[in-house]
Amino acid sequence: MKKIRCNSLILLLLIVTLLPFGSFANASGAGNSEINVSIDGRFVSFDVPPQMINGRVMVPLRQIFEGLGAKVGWNEKNQTVSGNKGDIAVALVLNEKKATVNGKTVTLDAPSTQIKGRTFVPARFVAESLGADVKWDNAKQQVIITTGAAVVQLDNYFFVYNSSKVAATDLDAIRRFSTNFKSTNNIIFDASQYATAPKLYDALKAEQAKLGGKIAGIQIFGLASDVPSFSYVHKLKPLEGNSEWNGVEHNKNEKFVSDLFYSNFNSDSKYLTDVTVYGIIQENQQISIVPEWSVSRLPLTKGEISKYVSNYEAYRKQIEGKSVPTVAISAPYEIQDDIAQDDIAYFMKRMKEEKEFGLFSNTDLRIYYKDLAANLAKENNSGVMDLVVGSDGGTEGAALKKSGKDYFFDRKSAASLNSNYYTAFFWGMGSAKGLDTNSIIHDGMAKGKMINPIAYTVPTYNRDVANYLWLPIPTPVGETGDDWHDYIAVDKELLKENNPFFFVYKYYEAIESGKKRLQSFHEAQAAYANLTVSNKQNLRAALGYENVISLHYLGLADY
Repeated sequence: MKKIRCNSLILLLLIVTLLPFGSFANASGAGNSEINVSIDGRFVSFDVPPQMINGRVMVPLRQIFEGLGAKVGWNEKNQTVSGNKGDIAVALVLNEKKATVNGKTVTLDAPSTQIKGRTFVPARFVAESLGADVKWDNAKQQVIITTGAAVVQLDNYFFVYNSSKVAATDLDAIRRFSTNFKSTNNIIFDASQYATAPKLYDALKAEQAKLGGKIAGIQIFGLASDVPSFSYVHKLKPLEGNSEWNGVEHNKNEKFVSDLFYSNFNSDSKYLTDVTVYGIIQENQQISIVPEWSVSRLPLTKGEISKYVSNYEAYRKQIEGKSVPTVAISAPYEIQDDIAQDDIAYFMKRMKEEKEFGLFSNTDLRIYYKDLAANLAKENNSGVMDLVVGSDGGTEGAALKKSGKDYFFDRKSAASLNSNYYTAFFWGMGSAKGLDTNSIIHDGMAKGKMINPIAYTVPTYNRDVANYLWLPIPTPVGETGDDWHDYIAVDKELLKENNPFFFVYKYYEAIESGKKRLQSFHEAQAAYANLTVSNKQNLRAALGYENVISLHYLGLADY
């Protein structure tokens, strides 16, 4: 019987077992500053990037082996790293130029070495020991590995940062975080040369055109001053003669920020400076508000990103295998005939009712209206929670009174809630205004244990937020006339009147179905955006546009 060479065995293994796994590339408008590696057209994801050492391209071994399904071992005593897949075994001793493949000695171009805890070997070792073909593209600074396996087109996930606004530990954390995305083409994109969001938008669009395929999402690292957000000006114009407005409401003295427009590439970037609802509706500017993929931003800056990534990893471990309760802390202020219309906690309570919405069936829902600061601290001490805060307020915190001076949850308390991690959902307040360091959002994430808050960047006035609508009703028995009205609780159909609670309902509906938090946010935002566009010619649409533009998922994408 003819013997099969060891290298051929391993090539066969590669062809059979090469399944989609996380990939990585470094990109910027100035060209790639780091070496990247592709296998059959897909980038390989590394937490420590490849290096050029003494004229040799050295690549980390673990990510390649694990990506192919091999188990990687490390013997500290013998300083030996091993990789095993089926009946194939590879072993090499650190700092030596020899390795063994199924007992056969293979000589390396350069000795293996360790960098930041990772074992590096010459790229040529992949070709000589694993039976693949390896080429070096000097212009792209890219190691191109081909095995003959079928190419699978992966969706692209962009991880956008500013190289001048991160510490070395932050960049290491960004790389490490990206390796958790196992089924996407992960693009580390340096935005340092793009001073405005429209320019960055066009650069991302161009990079996507080169890569081809679809986009899975965009994760931004940094404040709005680090990686630019789009500017938004409060300028609305409902129909003439509307009972609430007649003409334009326009705040010319203040600009707000939004990341919404990074969620699709259907807009003309020339319109993406000082965006207004007036421009979208009345002037028909080519601007789309319907998100096609999720966008998340970690609004922290140099020296803060690495710590948060570690906190997020710790949070995931803390919630593993646990049923996390939803805790709503509510201080409603929009009262109509003794009805708290803007009360998100009351709406959530109604969503739990089986006869109405039937959500929260597998989640403990706890609601507080009194002693809010004390109950907030109590819940934080008792364990991890999904916190919802419904209140007036802004960047300084959540207020009991509309004056905004009596805070039950402020920047100081956000930093001091350190007993357990908690996610946060800030309803009806511009808590993320500016996406800078001067907010309860920043202090809770950078100094406390707040994880992945959902928040507004534009202060909202809760117009058209309603638990009840004043609607015609049938003439009561024993009464006359047909002009009877009463407060009717909003149901699924009435939410389609462009009530902002439509977003809340769609978000928790997705959560109830088992979807992760960012995916639930994205689906709810897309549904709300489509509803708003369909109601384009009325007042509610103007308000809906602003809510969609303002809502943000802050923190890190789920994986």
